[in-house]
Amino acid sequence: MSEETITAPNGEKLRKISSVKTTEHTDKKVKSIYTDSTTLEVIISDSRLISSGSQFGHVAIIIDNVVYGRAPKGWDVDSKSNYLVRQQVKMNRDSVGFVLRISSTEKSKLLSLIKSRISANTPYDLGSDSCSSNAAELLGGIGIQAHDPRWSPLITPTDMAIALGRSKRLSTNITYPKSK
Repeated sequence: MSEETITAPNGEKLRKISSVKTTEHTDKKVKSIYTDSTTLEVIISDSRLISSGSQFGHVAIIIDNVVYGRAPKGWDVDSKSNYLVRQQVKMNRDSVGFVLRISSTEKSKLLSLIKSRISANTPYDLGSDSCSSNAAELLGGIGIQAHDPRWSPLITPTDMAIALGRSKRLSTNITYPKSK
């Protein structure tokens, strides 16, 4: 065994145990790496006690600046700017956006799933067909776990905030404070 040592970037001394020879290349130019990646945003707004279901908060998914959210009277489809005005000014809510990385294939599939749910427009149910249960199931349809199924069959915005905050897909959080 070799007694040769090398120094790691953090200063730690390491003993070299093997080396691998790779195929030599004459082209030394830096190569671009292309990834099929885009993002979506899940906005979770805080609670309100004055309207049905809102006592837990609200969840909506934003794709290409279009908001899709389940509401008691049906699906809410709006621009991101109009949606934020409604949440911040009219409803006096703080919101947090969870920006998640997805592929363009996942984006297409998610849009298809959303459009299917909008067409079906099943009756709103706080326990099984709410804003958060729909968002969690839609995200689950593209492989993003948006709640911990071990806790409760009721999926709340808080459950989603915890799960998405721990997601490996999370790119960044955006805070949208209510208007003063």
